[in-house]
Amino acid sequence: MVTATFRFYEELNDFLAPARRKREFTVPCARAATTKHMIEALGVPHTEVELILVNDESADFSRQLEDGDRVAVYPRFE
Repeated sequence: MVTATFRFYEELNDFLAPARRKREFTVPCARAATTKHMIEALGVPHTEVELILVNDESADFSRQLEDGDRVAVYPRFE
């Protein structure tokens, strides 16, 4: 099973359960899950996301997650 560690920033935390806000958390991912799939599965609309970093490198919504990936998700900048 693939697991990834997520961290959401700023107002994206409002979409998360309180226990997951402003901290890293690890979740199981479906095989072949993309960043978009997992962000939305965690309750955050992809339209609110501006920047995704996977293992400290810029990634897009189609990036397939691999076991142990660390995903940082940032909101749209205004």
